[in-house]
Amino acid sequence: MTPAIAAEGTSDVSATDAAGEISEITVTARYRTESAQEVPIAISSISSRQLDAQGASSLKQVVQQIPSLNIQGFSGRNQTITIRGIGTNAGGTNDGLEQGVGLYVDGVYRPRTGSVITDLIDIENIQVLRGPQGTLFGKNTVGGAIDITTREPQFEQEARAELGYGNYNQVRGYFSYNGVVSDALAFRVSYLRSRRDGLIYNTTQRQHWDNLDNHAARFDLLYKPSEDSKLRLIADYSIQRGDVGFTSVAGVLPTTLANGTQVRGFYRRAADVGYVPGTVNAFDRKTDIDSSQYDEMPSWGLQARADWDVGPLTLTSITAYRNWKWVPNYDGDQFGANIITNSVVATKQQQFSQELRATSKGGQTIDYTAGLYFFWQEADDDVVNLYGRDAAAWLTTPNNPIAATSTLPSSVFDGLVAYSHVLPATYSYAAYGQATWNISPSLRLTGGLRYTYEHKTGIYDAYATGDYAPLSSFAPSIQSTVAALRAAYAPSGSYTASDNTNNISGTAIAAYDLSPDVHTYASYSRGYKSPGINLVRQSLGVDIFVKPEKVDNYELGIKTRLLGGKTELNLALFWADVSNYQANFVNYAVTPVVGYISNVGKLRSRGVEVDARAQPVEGLSLGIAGTYNDAEYLSYRNAPSQFLYSYLSSMDLSGRRASGAPRLSLTGNAEYVRPVGTVDAFAGGDVSYRSGFYAAVNLDPFSWVDSYTLVGLHGGVRDLDDRWEASLWVRNLFNKNYFNTLSVSASNGIVQGALGEPRMYGLTIKGRL
Repeated sequence: MTPAIAAEGTSDVSATDAAGEISEITVTARYRTESAQEVPIAISSISSRQLDAQGASSLKQVVQQIPSLNIQGFSGRNQTITIRGIGTNAGGTNDGLEQGVGLYVDGVYRPRTGSVITDLIDIENIQVLRGPQGTLFGKNTVGGAIDITTREPQFEQEARAELGYGNYNQVRGYFSYNGVVSDALAFRVSYLRSRRDGLIYNTTQRQHWDNLDNHAARFDLLYKPSEDSKLRLIADYSIQRGDVGFTSVAGVLPTTLANGTQVRGFYRRAADVGYVPGTVNAFDRKTDIDSSQYDEMPSWGLQARADWDVGPLTLTSITAYRNWKWVPNYDGDQFGANIITNSVVATKQQQFSQELRATSKGGQTIDYTAGLYFFWQEADDDVVNLYGRDAAAWLTTPNNPIAATSTLPSSVFDGLVAYSHVLPATYSYAAYGQATWNISPSLRLTGGLRYTYEHKTGIYDAYATGDYAPLSSFAPSIQSTVAALRAAYAPSGSYTASDNTNNISGTAIAAYDLSPDVHTYASYSRGYKSPGINLVRQSLGVDIFVKPEKVDNYELGIKTRLLGGKTELNLALFWADVSNYQANFVNYAVTPVVGYISNVGKLRSRGVEVDARAQPVEGLSLGIAGTYNDAEYLSYRNAPSQFLYSYLSSMDLSGRRASGAPRLSLTGNAEYVRPVGTVDAFAGGDVSYRSGFYAAVNLDPFSWVDSYTLVGLHGGVRDLDDRWEASLWVRNLFNKNYFNTLSVSASNGIVQGALGEPRMYGLTIKGRL
């Protein structure tokens, strides 16, 4: 329930004022300009200059500099984001569920992570807010929010250009022009083109995959007829293309379970279908996938923001429509056998939002904000599983290490398509308000409430299709077996569902200034994650609807400015209790057993965060941040069994650490700037460390992601007026091998992983006229 924050000033750790002090970061936390040090919230900020220095061009690259933030995934659709271990769990990529961490661009909520994780364009800064959000803006979220602000057009003609080149034939070209039509009308038009050769070699198709081919364009129009009013219109389009979004074989599972049971493993299955496996070391950066993996992800949107100063109030309207598509070609088994040749969820998502807000101008005894919010989204999904010639032998041979190859012919499954059309939709209405009572210059009390009403609907329609052998072509003795297998692997069914929910959430904050440079606060907030809808095969006992997830978040913080302004040190203690936790659930009360997302119990996240900046000597800027997070499942019964215990009906993970939450994360950065003649020379570096964590929600030991440390360097020269710059940068200097995420495929007998980037380096030249 803490406020949205959009930067009004620099958040560059290297920026200093004339006296050699660290520059003050100003934000519009309550839609009025304030010092970030005085806002009672834990917040991290990265400026466009910091992004450029590190050669970062996407949100997934930014994550290394935000200790509390974790992003797991391997494709445009399959991304899960957590802050302090709270958000969406690693098994929760489901269009019927919403993110627990809100993504905002210029105040517009983006429920699909794929519309944000691609190349960033015209970025002013990125703010990461920790803790529940909702009483001041937009959509309700439980984990926090990532707020991205873009450059607004200015009433001064300007052109910017950037060209970068790096290893793997990375090319990044950017151009923007800020034009002035009149004293009241200005615009900015921008275009970004980036490409990169593949990082992983496909030995079957003899091509380099994991390549990128991206385009992005924006048109931004600002109409400002007076100092009291302005209208901003933005149109944007982007598309990401490439042979991307796949996993690599990261290991082979054992064939003996914990109770001594022998199972038919990867190599035996491979032998049964005549497949010779390739490497099982993911860091060989090779794959033998035998089907297409070419994916496209187009996204576009229109938005209008109007602001009017009316006496003591500022009135704001934000209207937006967005359209996002995920057009995948995804090999279902992710290696060279011909089992499932295409397994996709092709998505066409669209959304509309309208926000109306009234905000006092500040400086009064009581400052306040109130608003109304409407949000609609619909995801039109085509779910396809196309079975190949190896499916019968691979999937149906008895689970025995010495069993012979299946006696069923390959035509049982070859060409069969399990198809379903899934259409979840959300209608969300909310009223919110927050007020701050400025009791004295040093003491402030804040309270906020939000009422949310949501209507969820869903359509599910599934059936078998494809070019497969008719049942009459099989011997009469096996026709019933073939029919049963096809019904199980390509089920039919159809239903519609709808549900309504309402919720009241809120916040309470007490802030006290011990001195002009020492600010403390204590806060409580109730977060609310929207209910979900499970559009899966309907079986007796399956709860189609997922109840809202709720978070009670407690926080104590202190923000200080020390040593005459040369150092800032901020500390936050947090404790969050999550009830109705939305996670994977196994229902063994029905036949066949069904796995889906449900409310499984409770989670607790607690820990400490430290954030510091310093300038010990002129020209040298230092920054360090760290998070210790003890995230634990307080109650999680009937969790999916881990591979070694797959003979059990389920597992009780209560009392175990939560998935996707490194216990310790640290980041540091440094930059030294020194005038040399008519230019500034600069050099710097950054380092990030993340301790190990379980990537799978059921804490399977084979999903353990080892700890890793990444180091980056940058350096270059820029003119004193900041009109041009040339820089060299490198990420992952020591070419550390690390995983972004790992998953266990028990049906295939392997561990699959999404790899982190290898060493990346390049040269960037920028100019401004």
